[in-house]
Amino acid sequence: MPNKEQEELIYRNNRELHYSFDPQKGYTRKVDYQYAGNQIIIQQGWDVVESRLKDVSEKIRQGKLSPVAFYMEKNQMELPMLSDYTGFMRWRIKRHLKPGVFSRLKPGTLSKYTSVFDISVNELLNPQLI
Repeated sequence: MPNKEQEELIYRNNRELHYSFDPQKGYTRKVDYQYAGNQIIIQQGWDVVESRLKDVSEKIRQGKLSPVAFYMEKNQMELPMLSDYTGFMRWRIKRHLKPGVFSRLKPGTLSKYTSVFDISVNELLNPQLI
């Protein structure tokens, strides 16, 4: 049985539009706060995102990935989406995920990433800030 804390709304401001069908009135709409079951699912999803961010951060510290991978994960971007936003071909972004290639990127390339991720060049170049 859930305790009082578990019954509280986690996402107080998240509302959903619910549709129902009534034979007399047809389809009706009702805006209501999310149900507790939905909130648990959302929280589990964010837990997965947090776990993936920790994994990527560790790989960056080990020198296996560049900081671009962290900000892709943080912004929940896949390769095709980042390619569309930056204008870079997918194969180029894959190369930029390698620390050796990333360390040689030109300022113009870095500025495209920083504008897409909405961060400073300093944040992108310093994995210690992650």
